[in-house]
Amino acid sequence: MTGTQSPLKCDGEKIAAVEEAFDATWAVIQTHEPDRDLKYDCERMAALSQKLGELVLDGVTDPAELRRLALEAWPLWQVPRAE
Repeated sequence: MTGTQSPLKCDGEKIAAVEEAFDATWAVIQTHEPDRDLKYDCERMAALSQKLGELVLDGVTDPAELRRLALEAWPLWQVPRAE
């Protein structure tokens, strides 16, 4: 069976780093926004996953650094609030 090779080798260490960073980042978001509209949590989780993926593609693989950078970017990609 032949297929295309991804330019990004997604090994177990990278997957574990992203999972750790996601859990740590999401915990911070939940803590700092206890009154958030829960109906947007799924979209926020998807946005967080996408941001972490972008950071890994940029070469960041340390869980603490992933968390820090994702939280720094949070205001730029959070779900807009209804006015």
